[in-house]
Amino acid sequence: MTKSERITLIKNAVANATQVAPQFQGLLDELKQEKLAEEFVLANGLLPVSDDEVKEEFVSLDAVENDKEDEDFDADENLVDMDCVSGSMREIFGE
Repeated sequence: MTKSERITLIKNAVANATQVAPQFQGLLDELKQEKLAEEFVLANGLLPVSDDEVKEEFVSLDAVENDKEDEDFDADENLVDMDCVSGSMREIFGE
């Protein structure tokens, strides 16, 4: 089978496909819902927000900000100044 015949075969298979594989059905439904929500917001603008929703969002944002303060500086090399070496480490490496 030549390359062009394989491409034609794949093209026909895709054109005739009418069902979605079960493992992708959830993803497809989720993408359809996101698209509908996006179209609704574009057509109607944002919906009014209640005070309770604002308070809930504030609490969730506050929790996220508090998580940032709990970073373990000793375990994360990106947050530790690797150029600064303690006296005991200097003694070990003879600097």
